[in-house]
Amino acid sequence: MGVIQGHMVSKGYLAAWADRRNTVDVIDIQGRRGFVSSINSATTVRDVYGPKVLSQDLEAAYADIEAGGIPGIRKLIEGEQPLTDVERDAIIAFLDMHLDRGRYAGRAQFRAPALVLKAGGGIEEAELRLGDALVLSQALPAVLRLRTLGLDRWDWKIWPVNGLVTGDGGVLLWRPTEQDGVCTVSFPLSPTRLLVIGQGLPDEVPMNDYIASNSKRWIVGARGSLNFGWAEPTKG
Repeated sequence: MGVIQGHMVSKGYLAAWADRRNTVDVIDIQGRRGFVSSINSATTVRDVYGPKVLSQDLEAAYADIEAGGIPGIRKLIEGEQPLTDVERDAIIAFLDMHLDRGRYAGRAQFRAPALVLKAGGGIEEAELRLGDALVLSQALPAVLRLRTLGLDRWDWKIWPVNGLVTGDGGVLLWRPTEQDGVCTVSFPLSPTRLLVIGQGLPDEVPMNDYIASNSKRWIVGARGSLNFGWAEPTKG
């Protein structure tokens, strides 16, 4: 059974955007609404990661990845260098998880019919949910995994950028052309710190615009940083 509420953007990660009351600005792209929320309930969806057919406990796996990655992320925010090999690997795993969640962030209500072959040889009709899709996608060779790129050997830099937002599309993959492989990975660590791994980026990149356009369901910012009017339905 899945948890009642699952975070689609990790609560511990969002803490970097929270004020003293642990609140942030949130835009729900699908719901076309903007609101202020505690990080305890921001970007949560009911039973989002509980597989219906498969047995893997995704929520527990994600909790372990968050517990491993958040300390290294905080170390980068505070300017403490260098990272250990273990911390670097844990951050890469966190980025992979964030990227994976982001691919499906707009499909929280995913449902698909399936046939389950039981141990005794019988066949049973079932319904796959998002948790099942996430587990199955981990075996697909076409789905990019950051750990396969060798990011631990790339150049890691922290860029000071004021007013950064984040969202389920916070992990951005950069290529020189559409035909080239990924040469740079960027990820907002806080409202003022951007992690850039790889070849670097041009100056004056409109990072918030890219993060917002890459996010499928959730955009999160510090209090007062998001334009809630953008999320409101236009009146015809």
